[in-house]
Amino acid sequence: MPLIRLLPYAVCLLALSGIAACGSADAPPPGRNATATVVTSLDVTVTGTTVTPAPAQVDLRIGEALDLTVTTDHDDELHAHGFGDVEAELKAGVPTTVRLVGTESGVFEVETHEPALTLLTVAVR
Repeated sequence: MPLIRLLPYAVCLLALSGIAACGSADAPPPGRNATATVVTSLDVTVTGTTVTPAPAQVDLRIGEALDLTVTTDHDDELHAHGFGDVEAELKAGVPTTVRLVGTESGVFEVETHEPALTLLTVAVR
């Protein structure tokens, strides 16, 4: 499949965006005051039951962070396991950003509830 061939490039772009964001002076999103040495950003869109980009694994080291921005076409709730069980209310058409900081090793799912969709997994090592 052509999309499978693009996955390595998407992972590289994701890694490069994390390196570029490392020196950023931007404050963390409201309610997320955790500090991280490296910050990676990822935008996810949910349309009906379709997640774009397709669910994949994001790798973080302990102390690194992922700024995840989710936009849905319907009201929903985001839940991130393994990060103090972060939850965020998602409003249709409104981008919502959460900062997930790797504080313990493991592989954790980030999901929505209505419908139950896996947006990505985060591997913290």
